[in-house]
Amino acid sequence: MRRYTITLGATTTAGGRVMSASGSGCINGVPIALEGDLVACPACKATGRILCVGPRIPEMSDGKHVALENDLCTCRCSPPPKLLPVQIMRSQVLKDTGRALSNTNDSDPSYPSRGTPRGPSFNERFVLLDEETGDPLVHKEYAVVRASGQLEFGTSDRYGYTHLLSTTAVPESVEIFV
Repeated sequence: MRRYTITLGATTTAGGRVMSASGSGCINGVPIALEGDLVACPACKATGRILCVGPRIPEMSDGKHVALENDLCTCRCSPPPKLLPVQIMRSQVLKDTGRALSNTNDSDPSYPSRGTPRGPSFNERFVLLDEETGDPLVHKEYAVVRASGQLEFGTSDRYGYTHLLSTTAVPESVEIFV
C-alpha cells in the first residue's frame, strides 16, 4: 500500500483544503502538513484538524506525525473527510515483504529547509524497518538498484538510515534489497 505525504493546499473528500502545514520539510517548495494542522471544510463550514490514522511508518517532525493520504479531518462532518494528496513525489510504501520509507530527515542539515532556495533536484535516503515490529534495521547491509541499473551498496546507520543517494535532476524509482 502506498500513502502519499500531505502538503499545504491538499484537499479532502468533502472539498476541504489543508490551510496550515507546520512541518519543517517541504516537497517541491510546499510545506509538509503534520497531525493537528488546520483544514477548512466547506461541507460543514468549520475548521478541522488533521488526525493521523491507519497504517504508517513512524515519521515525525517537531514531535508530530507527518500527515498522509487517507488521514482524517476532524471537523463537524460525519463521517470525517479523508485527506487527498496534491503531490505524488513523496510517499510511504507499506509492503508485506519489508518496508522502506522515503524520508527527508528534518534534523539533518544535509537536507534543505523551507527557507533554502533550491532548483529542481532530487535526493533521498531511506529508513530500513523491520516488517513485523516497525523498528529500524540498524547496521544492516543493503543494496540499492538505481533507475540506470547502477548498484550501490551500504550499511544502515544507528537509526536505520541508508546513505544519501546522489542528487538527480529528475525523480527516479529505486529498488532496495536487504
